[in-house]
Parts: sequence; structure tokens; C-alpha cells
Amino acid sequence: MKNLLCFPVIILVFCFGCKKTNTSTTPSYIPINTNQSVVYDTSNLFSPIEHDSLVKTIVQYENHTTNQAAILTLDSIPGNMDIQYFSTKVAESWGIGTKEKNNGLLITISKHDRKVAITTGLGTEKTISDYECKVIIERIILPNLKTEDYYTGTKKALDSLFVLWD
Repeated sequence: MKNLLCFPVIILVFCFGCKKTNTSTTPSYIPINTNQSVVYDTSNLFSPIEHDSLVKTIVQYENHTTNQAAILTLDSIPGNMDIQYFSTKVAESWGIGTKEKNNGLLITISKHDRKVAITTGLGTEKTISDYECKVIIERIILPNLKTEDYYTGTKKALDSLFVLWD
């Protein structure tokens, strides 16, 4: 009889001991945007005036449409990761776009890797295709990045994206 009472106790201990732990923490390679700024310029590609201009452009557009955009600059992508994959993970982690509409967009610029990505949420993809993002990168952003005119390339890209997004 004593053994029969021990069996349920052992089962309970086993079940609670095997409880799954929460592993939904942010991966260490994701930059922490503590100020939740829409322009997170870790590479210092923009002057303070340029930074403020980009922030103003994004905030005004967001207030007008509810679409959410952000810009991330960094020196290099961690561990030779694909920039589009990295940018998608950052956008997901930062929560760019509303849950209902999935209407987010992130421009990621990796200075030393010389790579750029425009990541869109599923709701945004209905208006701005991957092909259109590729064209904006190739025709607007990259030519300006080659001359180290980061602001002009980024601002013109935002303006083009916002026209498509309306």
C-alpha cells in the first residue's frame, strides 16, 4: 500500500520537474533599442540634424497612416548572417508594425559589410513587393552609399517607400 501512495507522488514530481522553460528571450545578436527610436544609428552614419530629419519623416508618416517604419544602422551583421534574415529577426523582436495589420518596415544598413535590407511585414508586402524593395535598394540606396551619402540614400528611399505604401 505504501508503494501505491509513492507512485502518484513520483509522477507529480516528474511532471513538474519536466516543465518546459520559457525560451522566448531575445537572441543576443539582436540590438536592444532601449529608447525605441525609429532611427537607431549605431554606426553614426547620420549627423544629429540628419537623424532628427529622418525621425520626423517617419513619425509624421506613421501619424498620418498608422504604418510603422524604422531604420537600423550597424557596423556589421553578426556572424556573417544573411542581412535579410537578420533584419527580419530585428523587426520581429522590436515589434515594428501593428499585430492586427502587420504593417511594419525596417531599413537595415550594414556599413562594413556594404549590405542593405528592406524588411516588410506581411501586411506591408501587399502594397510594397520584395521586387520594389530590391529596386529601391539598387537604384536609390546603394549609389548614395557608395559615395558615403548615407542620409540622401536613406531619405530618398523612405520617400519612395512612403509613396508606394499610401
